Amino acid sequence: MSLVVMFSLAACGGSGNGDSETKSASAAGNLVEDTRPVQNVFFESRGFAPFVMADADNRPSGFGIDIVTAIGDKQGFQVNFVPHPFVGMLEDLGNGADIAVSAISITDERKTIVDFTNSHFETSLGLIVPENSPITSLNDVKGRKIATVVGTVGESTLAKLQAGNGTVVQSPSVWEAVRQVMLKEADGAFADLGPLYYYSNNYKEQKLRVVSDNTLPKEHYALAVKKGNTELLNKLNRGLEQIKADGTYDKIYQKWFSTEAQSASAPTPTSNR
Repeated sequence: MSLVVMFSLAACGGSGNGDSETKSASAAGNLVEDTRPVQNVFFESRGFAPFVMADADNRPSGFGIDIVTAIGDKQGFQVNFVPHPFVGMLEDLGNGADIAVSAISITDERKTIVDFTNSHFETSLGLIVPENSPITSLNDVKGRKIATVVGTVGESTLAKLQAGNGTVVQSPSVWEAVRQVMLKEADGAFADLGPLYYYSNNYKEQKLRVVSDNTLPKEHYALAVKKGNTELLNKLNRGLEQIKADGTYDKIYQKWFSTEAQSASAPTPTSNR
């Protein structure tokens, strides 16, 4: 639990024992302990910008991180973020953390493993390619070498689009998939549009463009909890309703998806994050 100490200025006085005792009592009275319960939250350690990201010390930031923190403030709990690879994150709920945050799409298959909150973000899949690439539609992934994130909806969708004609390069994160395109190790990267536009805007010198298809079904991101934890699920949904109602959600959205937010720091193409 975290302690918050509030200091006040005291007037100069004598050095007697009574004065010392008074100061000690005052300091003790100003010691405020955060007694809210703590909820451990898995977040994707390799990052999914701008939804979840981490620095070299695994300190998290991002849209999803702020959403969970704001919900905790409304519902009276502290949040302790625990880094975890995306692969196995949902399966490990209940073992070290009770909530998972990333860009987690709601799917029927995942519903057999975890329970989802109401959605907090809508998106779709797309492709990022070099500006001069002959690829102009998602159907052009056939016969191409395309990177995507292992264990995601994007991986299964890409396999259907290629229909056995092409190479799927499994990457541990969207950044690694996009990085392979930058380094000309893949013809394109297939993932959710949010991070693809983020990297395209942050790396204009790489001359990348995003290919989208409005006919693809929408995906909805949500927080995940261990299956059967109805009390926690209801608490998260109540908190989500609260931050949407009082404008907190809108402020967080503007923070991460405004034009200014697109200039936020991001890894370099030659890094091995």
